[in-house]
Amino acid sequence: MADDATINDERALRGQGRGSRFFVLGRDHWSRLHTIETRNRLNLYITFLVLLAGTGSDNRTTKWSVTACDQHVGLGKPRARVALDELIAAGLVERVEGASRLTPQYRLPSVEAEEDPIFLPVQLVTGFAGEASVLRRIRETGDPLLARMLIDLYGLLQIDATYGVPLINLRRGEDGSSARKIAELGIFALWAVESGDPPHAMGDWTAPHRTPAGKGAEWAEFWARLSLLEKIGALVFEPWLYESAALDAEPMFPIDFGVLYSHRDEDEVSVLSRLLMRIAEHMTEGREYLLERYANDIIVPLPAHHQAPAVRGVAKLRIEADTPGCRRAYALRMRALEERRTAYERLLEDVTQGRYDRPLGAG
Repeated sequence: MADDATINDERALRGQGRGSRFFVLGRDHWSRLHTIETRNRLNLYITFLVLLAGTGSDNRTTKWSVTACDQHVGLGKPRARVALDELIAAGLVERVEGASRLTPQYRLPSVEAEEDPIFLPVQLVTGFAGEASVLRRIRETGDPLLARMLIDLYGLLQIDATYGVPLINLRRGEDGSSARKIAELGIFALWAVESGDPPHAMGDWTAPHRTPAGKGAEWAEFWARLSLLEKIGALVFEPWLYESAALDAEPMFPIDFGVLYSHRDEDEVSVLSRLLMRIAEHMTEGREYLLERYANDIIVPLPAHHQAPAVRGVAKLRIEADTPGCRRAYALRMRALEERRTAYERLLEDVTQGRYDRPLGAG
């Protein structure tokens, strides 16, 4: 088949225009996929997503077909062809006039930007070099609701420095603040913060995964699927320090609790986290028992007037769509890390000289 010969040439395979490293899924189209009559819901999801990933800059035309389903996610051509026929019958996919079985081309429904579509990374379908794609791993579970959970999570992402799921929808961390003020020195207070646990979830997006089972079991399937998304490498929880325990609190910066057990600085987050610990060591000199008591926590210096902070595990999708919004969120993240690192490096200089009177970040 034609797409067999060019399966590794993305520019030749994808639809009109070069396109980007992401594709666009209309929320209405995603909702329709839940109700279309089908022999196999998971195969239907997968086939539509594969075709959509093959669209170009128009987000509508694609040359990807059943061969792409087979090669990228391991969905055999006979089963992919059944799902494709179901999508055509439902009006979500149409064959382009003049296309043939040897040179397939399809047109998908248009999606307007004002519709708040879901942006998905092409690598969700294709995977990275030498790595099975996430969609292939989901197909291997045989659970269509696992695919639905993943795509719904992509649809929840917010454009802020965390680029994660809103805390009210999903998070790790206590409802209140688990931070404890352990000391005050000059105009600063030291807060011991621990990693966020256990997980919490709310919202309509959880409904398909909850069952009216026996008492206490309503959420069992939900948490099992969420755990499976973590196991297959689709979902991660990143600890962030927030200004307070409120669910609408502003995020401050991410924290790497791994520095408590490793001496390596792997990225900007671990560098900042280790810097915080160095400051705490100087500020508690002569009272080392404080650090011993909170050996599993990271100690964060904040202005003494600051309210109790909180650590939340932010739910993030490991493979991110390279959209302008994603790049903007990354820029916000890096700016927050740079500003905090600069401020805390200056504080470290001050505390090594026994100075505790200059405000954090002051020149």
